[in-house]
Amino acid sequence: MTGLKHTCSFDKEVRTCDYTCFACTFMHGVEGGRGGMWATTGVPKKYRGARLSNLPIEEDNPKAYKIISQYVGNVLTFVQEKSAGLLLYSIPSNENPFGTGTGKTSSAVTVLNHFLIERCRSYLKGQQGMKDNPAIFVKTTEMQNSFNAMFRGTREMQEEASKRYYNLKNAVKKTELVVLDDIATRGSRISEAYEDELYEILDYRSTNGLTTIFTSNVSLEELSKCLGDRIASRVAGMTVKLGFTGKDNRLDSLFK
Repeated sequence: MTGLKHTCSFDKEVRTCDYTCFACTFMHGVEGGRGGMWATTGVPKKYRGARLSNLPIEEDNPKAYKIISQYVGNVLTFVQEKSAGLLLYSIPSNENPFGTGTGKTSSAVTVLNHFLIERCRSYLKGQQGMKDNPAIFVKTTEMQNSFNAMFRGTREMQEEASKRYYNLKNAVKKTELVVLDDIATRGSRISEAYEDELYEILDYRSTNGLTTIFTSNVSLEELSKCLGDRIASRVAGMTVKLGFTGKDNRLDSLFK
């Protein structure tokens, strides 16, 4: 890793060097640079380039920016040793009553991307082992839909859905760093069956010192209404809470 070329795209969103560079092949794969570790994080395409250098939250959310900067600056320690989870939640305002587009997901993925870079760097240097991708991004609505699909359709459809769900559940339980995006939806309550599943996952992660970053458009106080008291309490015990306010930057981006 000390011999990376100046053009090496090991830590970049898009591959720029050729397949003879092992570090880049490890991160980006071979065919078209769309494989490797970057492809298996589950991070949506629009967020794959999220880095501290382009994180647009400093003006509206200076406290959150400072903490995210400190976290990224020593990311292996915060994830692997301190198990420092984060709850990134919305603070609604008159300008933005739903608290959307304030940079929560961008901040969460920024941490994930920097962790993946440093974790893979450590692996390629022979300092740590690695069996699976150490960082994944999961939309919690998709996980819930995957769970619900096990009880719908034909028997074959249910069996296939069960395989998909339990593969995802196992990954969410055991991956070193997990971003659970949109952990709760205002005005919606999860089922008791899914609540048990989610609690099992979070309890396992908490008990085993695995780090989780949550994003939510509802505050910690409202989480219990959406997820139940057990899960809200578990999330509270696993995380540092960072509120996000300001205008909806997604609207601005539509006209750029």
